[in-house]
Amino acid sequence: MKWPAPIDHLYILCDKEKEPDRAEYLEKWLTKHGLDSDCYTIMSECYGTTLSDERAHAAYNPWVDRKPIEKHRNFNSYNMKKSEISLCINWAAAARAAVAAKHKVAMIFESDVLFDDDFLPKLACGMASLPYEKWDFLSISAGAKIRPPRDAGDTRSVWFEIQNTYCHTRTTDAMIFKVDMLERILTTFFPVAEVLDWELNYQLTRHGSRTFWLDPPIIRQGSACGVYKTLL
Repeated sequence: MKWPAPIDHLYILCDKEKEPDRAEYLEKWLTKHGLDSDCYTIMSECYGTTLSDERAHAAYNPWVDRKPIEKHRNFNSYNMKKSEISLCINWAAAARAAVAAKHKVAMIFESDVLFDDDFLPKLACGMASLPYEKWDFLSISAGAKIRPPRDAGDTRSVWFEIQNTYCHTRTTDAMIFKVDMLERILTTFFPVAEVLDWELNYQLTRHGSRTFWLDPPIIRQGSACGVYKTLL
């Protein structure tokens, strides 16, 4: 089985040695649901506890110039942990892999995603209802419980276009990108100044992303709902 069109590949940011429980869950779920092994990659280029000072300093600079975009900072940008820096490095490695493979559309998930059994049909239905030419970035999870305003009784699965805002990502545990957007972001990504969600808010704004959020979200963040202890 492949991913629903137009998704080409899934990259999961997971260190199998350091996160064996998460890796085991992910591989079992993917196998159970018949996903071909050539349509996903579980990868980790570095890990927070083993990230060298030299590499961390090369990847992170909280004072980097943010022009021409007005500065929007979170409250932790000047005190990033090595685990947070390593997540940015691993995200960029997945983005580079997607570009090198010449994919058109790629999903990038963090290691703590949790799937419901109906994730695949919901994903297929969502992708089929979204005009390909109108988007660059899609958010399909809301681990921070950030959701678009809508009537309480409206439970339909709907894409909300996010316009004229700096905040694109909600959370970064489950994202879908046009690979040409990844290619643009990689030209300005390092050194990062923020944790990954805020860094991508800046990068997506800088590169003019056409962003959509799927609501209700179709994937859960294990570290947000208490299944996993956060590693950041």
